[in-house]
Amino acid sequence: MSVEPVVLKDSPLGFTEADLPRIFEEYDRLTEAYINRQRAGRGFFFFHFNVDLSNGPCVAKRLSGCGAGHEYFAVDVNGDLYPCHQFVGRDKYKLGDVFNGVIDAQNWTDYFRQSHVLNKPKCRTCWARFYCSGGCHANADLFNDDIRKPYEVGCEIQKKRLECAIYVQSIMQN
Repeated sequence: MSVEPVVLKDSPLGFTEADLPRIFEEYDRLTEAYINRQRAGRGFFFFHFNVDLSNGPCVAKRLSGCGAGHEYFAVDVNGDLYPCHQFVGRDKYKLGDVFNGVIDAQNWTDYFRQSHVLNKPKCRTCWARFYCSGGCHANADLFNDDIRKPYEVGCEIQKKRLECAIYVQSIMQN
């Protein structure tokens, strides 16, 4: 199981900073329920609590994060190529199409490849940078018009999930 935030701009359905206290309360409740069920032998798998603090992803993957635009692409119904499914329809990110077999926007591919946590000023000093790897590029673009400026509500939720995961692991080891 995984729980992801609703990421919508200018919509009453999307989470905002004002929602964070309630979201954090619910993650705390989920954490306690998770621990209690694990101890009772009725555990379940929750993706965001499954963080390998000792041997997690390799350093290169922790640094680079999302592979959108350089490790994988999305193809829309017209055959147009985009960095990922969340960029479909954002014309400035159209990378080419499957009919020509050429990526027309190599500069975008290089920009995505270089958009790792060390090139995101807000990420450089964040304690969670090597666990979230800079967050979702599409969300950053949606809210900040720049994939190198992370979506901050998402950052706060990610940090809360990591805090809960660390807590779960420390409790379950005892």
